[in-house]
Amino acid sequence: MKLDTTNENPLYAALRRFWHPVAYSSDVLDKPIEVTLLGRSLVVARLNGDVRAMDSRCPHKGTNLALGQIVDDTIECPYHGWRFNLNGQCVRTPAREELVDSIRASVQTYAVAEQAGMVWVCLEEPEFAAPEFPELNDPSYRVLQGPTYDWKTSSPRRLENFVDFSHFAYVHDGTIGSRKNPRVNAVDVWREGHVLRFDRSGVKEPGVGLKKKLLGLTEEWIEPVNEYHVTMPHTVHLKRTFPNGKRYVLFMSASPVDEHTTRSFWWQARDFGTEPVYDAFFMDFEAEVLAQDKPIIESQQPVWISLRPRDPSERERPMRDADVVTMEYRRWLGELSMKKEAV
Repeated sequence: MKLDTTNENPLYAALRRFWHPVAYSSDVLDKPIEVTLLGRSLVVARLNGDVRAMDSRCPHKGTNLALGQIVDDTIECPYHGWRFNLNGQCVRTPAREELVDSIRASVQTYAVAEQAGMVWVCLEEPEFAAPEFPELNDPSYRVLQGPTYDWKTSSPRRLENFVDFSHFAYVHDGTIGSRKNPRVNAVDVWREGHVLRFDRSGVKEPGVGLKKKLLGLTEEWIEPVNEYHVTMPHTVHLKRTFPNGKRYVLFMSASPVDEHTTRSFWWQARDFGTEPVYDAFFMDFEAEVLAQDKPIIESQQPVWISLRPRDPSERERPMRDADVVTMEYRRWLGELSMKKEAV
């Protein structure tokens, strides 16, 4: 199904062809839940053992189906008991059972994938496969599910923040960067299938606190190798390998709730300090980094990056080498957006 995208931001409209997380798998149990994706209210539920997604509005009297319950592998509307099966078809109208076939009521269903410990939804025919998080089931890692967080920004802005190297020295001075080392050299950026790849090494960051102790390192400055996989359009997998071979992984996907709100789903994995007693430390560390980023990213204007800006007030001035990742990411987003416009 193609939705009406008249007068919409072309990039925002193009996102309907891609997978976006709407919930963690652990959140979808024995009750339907409401989620919002690209401004559309959906109900997500497990029916016949599989996760399904459909419009949340009951066609009878407009009630939100997410307020209902699962009965006999159908979603039962809380208002009048109408039931909808896994294909979105109404299969019961209790007030007049004999009319269910003639009414032919239904709700629109959408593509769903359950991968990387998340439920992903695509509102149109998926352009690419859903992202992978191989460490999730790797016994050598301690894996933690991060709490979702909402920022008042667009999903491309959130993704760019994650892979913007030159902000580390200023926004994260003392955590993952240092004002003493602001220089950013160019990295090689390439495409593999639907993934944007780049690695970054030889960059010193502060070696402080419990993290340094758990790593078993003594140096004042640490130089990890950072491997980035950006599954287009908004998912990033970062594997950090430290000088002694220890690994720390972050997996984050930015989901466009609507044009002005982005919800981030994320996982953390580590193969050092794997005792549960250290979980709070690692989660608090990431929370500190995110708290530093949030006000900066929410201040950016315009909210949506302008791939082909006409208004001078929307133009940005990328810096050679330092912004090569941003430039390549936006180039690919532009191609995807133009493809959407041509459809």
